[in-house]
Amino acid sequence: MLKSLFRHSSWNAVATFSHQGSTFVSNFLVIKLLDHVTYGKFSLVTLTAFYAANVLQFAIGLTASKFVARYVADDDRLRSAIWVCGVFTFASGLVGFAILALSSAILARSVFIEPSLTWPLTVVSLSVPGLIGMVFLGGLLQGLHEFRALAISSMLSGLLFVVIMAAGAWMDGLIGAIWGFVAGSTIRCMIMGGATMLALRSVVIGRSVSWRKVRSEMSEEILRFQIPAGLAGFITLPTLWLIPTILTRSTQNFSDVALYSVIFMLKSLVVIPASVISLALQPSAEKACALDQFEEATRIFRASSLAAFAFATVAALFVAICAQKVLTVLGQSFAVAAFELQLMMIAAVAEATAVSLYMRIQATGRMWGSIFATLLPRDLTMLFIVTAFAASYGLRAAIVAHVAGATVNLIGVYWLSVKAVGRLGLSSGTVQSSRLS
Repeated sequence: MLKSLFRHSSWNAVATFSHQGSTFVSNFLVIKLLDHVTYGKFSLVTLTAFYAANVLQFAIGLTASKFVARYVADDDRLRSAIWVCGVFTFASGLVGFAILALSSAILARSVFIEPSLTWPLTVVSLSVPGLIGMVFLGGLLQGLHEFRALAISSMLSGLLFVVIMAAGAWMDGLIGAIWGFVAGSTIRCMIMGGATMLALRSVVIGRSVSWRKVRSEMSEEILRFQIPAGLAGFITLPTLWLIPTILTRSTQNFSDVALYSVIFMLKSLVVIPASVISLALQPSAEKACALDQFEEATRIFRASSLAAFAFATVAALFVAICAQKVLTVLGQSFAVAAFELQLMMIAAVAEATAVSLYMRIQATGRMWGSIFATLLPRDLTMLFIVTAFAASYGLRAAIVAHVAGATVNLIGVYWLSVKAVGRLGLSSGTVQSSRLS
């Protein structure tokens, strides 16, 4: 199990850090090429596309990873799962593009109170199909345990993403950076699609059509998992989008939005190791649960939680101690938010720990419970704080909202994960007893 952890986590780390690292580097270059206020507008526009895509993908990455890993040895069910998830991805990408393009004027004038953002929002809507496609393809490769293919495609596409987006910002300011974001996201999806086709060539593609017989059955099974998992995204992601939106409306200060975007990005970098470990071990946990190997699943869960907490704590302490220096690297004007960055590190550790614990909830299918026990309390807490205090405290209110929300979420996830593991142990004991009898 430890060998599996190291091998899968190392390749998944390369993939994740290539993807997130390229996003960070490209944003760093855009910050240097644009002024503070313009970068605030850029981050608000691209965050809108990102969250629109992540809402409309409806947990397709988690779903693909779960069912591909579970049925990797069953060709018919594997092909059916890929077909169902692929059709959904294509349809949701087109729907997302249409919705964001048609609503761009309303968002710019009525939500952001900045009519000049109408055309940038229209342009960025073109990135939605590619963003959704990347989520599906990443989940599919993880389910197949093709972390090496995922890593190589992420490195190549990440390098091109940085070059294209920086070139766009250099040539045409805000709108050029957004065109670069669109082109880079589309190219990323295409490269990952090529890597996926190569990975599937020896696993799935063939002449048999018997998989169609189980397509309806698989659709029902997938929907039972995807609906609650997708609804969780419908709750969570709008909240993450509403926080900078409320901050913009309350202060009309795009500098605060720029600071918030940078702090949120640094927080995400701290949480990455927990996500890497969890994503790498989730397929193994799914297999262990499917085979009723309770002790093996428990070892996987425990290793994931300890590793995630350790990495997040060390990284958060480093960022908190060096907060002013870290922000100065991005620009002297960002150093004023050093205290807010230190505060956000509390949320980073809580979020990283919750990510590792959430593996247990996902593996045991307690997705409905996670909505009511963790997501709703967390998001309502965050929205209340930012709505009540953003006008008076600006950026600091948004950061405090994240800290409070992450703490509430961790409490709920821990409670639900304990119940999930207890249920898994009871189920395993029942299966073993029936086999003995």
